[in-house]
Amino acid sequence: MIDNVLTVLKDTLNVATDLHDIVVVDNIGKHEDDTSGLDNKVVITLVSVEEESTMKNASRYNQIKTGNTPVRYELESAPAYLNLYVMIAANRTRYSNALINISKVIEIFQTNNVLQYNDLKFRIELHSIPFEQLSYVWGLLGGKVMPSAFYKISVVKIAADTPPINIELIDEVDIKSIKVD
Repeated sequence: MIDNVLTVLKDTLNVATDLHDIVVVDNIGKHEDDTSGLDNKVVITLVSVEEESTMKNASRYNQIKTGNTPVRYELESAPAYLNLYVMIAANRTRYSNALINISKVIEIFQTNNVLQYNDLKFRIELHSIPFEQLSYVWGLLGGKVMPSAFYKISVVKIAADTPPINIELIDEVDIKSIKVD
């Protein structure tokens, strides 16, 4: 699912006039490798994943009704709701082209901040990080700083593809008296 969301970002950016077919989903940390193919590209890299804790308490039981009468419940595995943090970096030969590309990325996602993959809608918003954290991230990715923007993608739902478990309702209780001495 995560790869599909990042592909939607890539496809959204690749249709733009200034970014036509130069946007790729890859690890920007490989930018110095001659065989990476990341020269003169705008690279989308997944930096972090976090669970959306506010969505964690949803009920796992779905009530199945016949008319207005409940007949059973289905127990579903709990989906994981995730926020994705991505970095979009312009690895261009000319610095001015990199600045133009990052400006275009910001423009596109400011005007179109709700995207969709099949029936899943997700929101993308610019995410600011302090200079210390930015330095740390670029240090982990190889040290060469280039024009980039960080985005938070909210909320991606990942659920197991397993059938729900049927749970029958208790419709009769048989109580026998127990005598305690």
